[in-house]
Amino acid sequence: MTLKSKLPEFNLDQKRVFLRADLNVPLSNGTILDDFKLKSILPTINLILQKHGKVILATHIGRPTGYDAQLSTKNLINWFVNHGYKIEFEPDIDKAYEKSLKNSDTILLLENLRFLDGKQQNDQKFADQLKNLADYYVNDAFGTLHRDDTSLTLLPQLFDQQHKTIGLLVEKELHALQKLKTPEHPFLLILGGAKIKDKLEMVMHLLNKVNTIALCPATVFTFLKAHHINIGKSLVQDDLLQFTLDLEQEAQDKNVKIIYPQDYLVAKKNLQGNLEVIDADKFSSEDMGISIGPKTVDVFIEEIKKAKTIFFNGLPGFIERKETLENINKIFDAISRSNAYCVIGGGDSVAAAIILGYENKITHLSTGGGAVLYFLSNQELPGLKYLPGN
Repeated sequence: MTLKSKLPEFNLDQKRVFLRADLNVPLSNGTILDDFKLKSILPTINLILQKHGKVILATHIGRPTGYDAQLSTKNLINWFVNHGYKIEFEPDIDKAYEKSLKNSDTILLLENLRFLDGKQQNDQKFADQLKNLADYYVNDAFGTLHRDDTSLTLLPQLFDQQHKTIGLLVEKELHALQKLKTPEHPFLLILGGAKIKDKLEMVMHLLNKVNTIALCPATVFTFLKAHHINIGKSLVQDDLLQFTLDLEQEAQDKNVKIIYPQDYLVAKKNLQGNLEVIDADKFSSEDMGISIGPKTVDVFIEEIKKAKTIFFNGLPGFIERKETLENINKIFDAISRSNAYCVIGGGDSVAAAIILGYENKITHLSTGGGAVLYFLSNQELPGLKYLPGN
């Protein structure tokens, strides 16, 4: 698997570089709510510009079914301008070709790729149009490497081996995650969040690596229901009940310790309901478990102190209700004070770490969600398949 970018070796003087980025940032009325992914792509953009290359910047935003001004990449322009970059926006691919030949110090930003025909259908005509815009292809869209789209898998096939590579961000991400495959022990996995299925498949692949798994809401509730334990109205994925039992048995066979919360932060009746801390055996029919309680925090912190490697994936609590993040803030603080190598993966988990002030205090915050799970599950990443080294 490619772990090193060839970008530093390329002679890009007056050459056009198609840079596939993942700038799928949250937007509200055209305002960027979180610019972490934008900041993460800057080292690659800067290197191309330093080499006097022309950046043809392409990304998707959201999941539009047609044109939606709220999801236009045009909303990104002011951010780049405010950070000192020359940039122009061109929604028309044919007109973009003419602009690609001019002003090498100016970034050419294409429209949201998901507005354009052929983006997700592996359309050869669309791929040819994009190929005409550039002399080199760089994939730095780590968060979308697990997708099979025209710009990720068909387009790179149109470039020869000497004119395509991964970007600096993808290189950084792959190196960071590779350390979770060859961890220093003890290795602690803190697992939560609502998207359970892919997480459990990842855990099954990591059972030979981890020493301890600390389960958090909402993931933990599928495990608990499999044992017929009362969890009130908490989120459960019923089709995975047997899977969790099998996973527990395999963990036991491999001497992997699984820690269940001793107490929970619950919301009454619905996710917006009043908050209360309860012991693990005190769920009422109206309680929805949304985070861990203070007793559990103390238990987790003792595990964090012992760990040499930590992977945190899946946020308990909700970013939009900051009061639900109080105990996770304590977990992040403990991680930041530890000597462990730590990776935080998943959009909400990373966003919470940034909001709570840990962007530069924890080893690695990943720009990927699904891509992280695919990589750690040893599943193929289509976005890497046609790049050198694969």
